[in-house]
Amino acid sequence: MKKLYEPTLLRQQRLWALMGGLLAMVLVPLLIIWLNSLSVMPGHNASLIVRSTVLDQTGWPWQGLLVLEQALAFCFGAAVGVAVPPMEGNGLGVAVRTAVHLLLSSALYLGLCAVCGLWPGAWQGILVLLGLYWFAYAVVWLLRYLSWRAELQRLREGLGLAPARTSGGLFQARPLGTYFLLAAVVELVLPPLLRLLERGSDIPILTGLLYPYLLLPFFCLVTGWSTGRRFGPALLYPAACASLTVPCVFLLYNSSALFQAWAAGLFALAGNLLGALLRRMARRREKRE
Repeated sequence: MKKLYEPTLLRQQRLWALMGGLLAMVLVPLLIIWLNSLSVMPGHNASLIVRSTVLDQTGWPWQGLLVLEQALAFCFGAAVGVAVPPMEGNGLGVAVRTAVHLLLSSALYLGLCAVCGLWPGAWQGILVLLGLYWFAYAVVWLLRYLSWRAELQRLREGLGLAPARTSGGLFQARPLGTYFLLAAVVELVLPPLLRLLERGSDIPILTGLLYPYLLLPFFCLVTGWSTGRRFGPALLYPAACASLTVPCVFLLYNSSALFQAWAAGLFALAGNLLGALLRRMARRREKRE
């Protein structure tokens, strides 16, 4: 069985790496076009798919910068495509593979930020860039771990080693305990920590821009999707995501920041419904087979 499984798994990983790399080669130029549209072009003959600021700093021809940009994009996309290796082996093996992958992908990520003209002038800015990537990495890794545990549980149920679990319905709460805990950490603990990090700064970039407009929507969307894939429609999770934002709104912001509650709830709901839809389609396909 193992000999039959490993080649299939290897082909699947290669396919994910290829698709991730090709997708990144398309998305990165689109990102650069958008970034260039926000600034005044100084009259370079280069295409809009390279940054004029990077051309000025390096003195390279735009063709060389484009080749480097596409190479880094493909490598980073391929790294993201295999970012979730099987949770097999002992804990030390999983930890080592994760650490090596995180370091390599972080280096590619920083290189891509540099060619996109997003390289900050101070080390604090580099830590912010890395923090954004590490946050996304940690969230996806934890969700993949929970999914792996759920797959083991389904195998045990199929073999009769554990009682089958039924869906808890729209207002299920007990199966979502781990997700509630993750939401509490991100929405109650993370904002005060970010405020401490930016203490003394004139512009609260971390809590005023990155957290409400990037980190919070991303977290709610992907965790909502995970709950939908695992448990089906679960309306209590979007409600919890919305409610948990309220204490920090009045602790760190003011009433004008209540949009965070709506954003958290809507992104979590959208992710949950999408995950539930994919779960239903997968089960229908399994029944037909």
